[in-house]
Amino acid sequence: MPHSIQPIYFENAVGRITEHAAGYALVRYHPVKREPAELRALLTHLGNLLLRRNWQRILVDMQAMEPLSTPEKMLLMEEWYGGHIPRPERLCTAYVLAEKALTRLSIYELQQEARKHHSSNAFTSLDEAHAYLLTYR
Repeated sequence: MPHSIQPIYFENAVGRITEHAAGYALVRYHPVKREPAELRALLTHLGNLLLRRNWQRILVDMQAMEPLSTPEKMLLMEEWYGGHIPRPERLCTAYVLAEKALTRLSIYELQQEARKHHSSNAFTSLDEAHAYLLTYR
């Protein structure tokens, strides 16, 4: 289950990446305003973990996340989805939706872009997201 204790791979002001025993990366965003450089660092470490472990699955917990700024959206679109940050070509991502409506709106466009590049789906709980990732091979 996603609630079990997992080894921390990387953590900064933006969030924490842990390695789930089921073979996926779990990214939990902290409830803070982010600097693009810190978001880039988190994404770089995420890509490195996925490549090192030969994983393609990510569970992204956005429940406490603050809305994305325009520079953050551009960074995600250009560097993560644009392939400038090394990561596996194909991914399966399960998003746990943010509690704040403004945050959900700020990431809606990015989730549409994500669906163009890889399998992804949004959920309201960690358990649902975890179950979805277990069906992807």
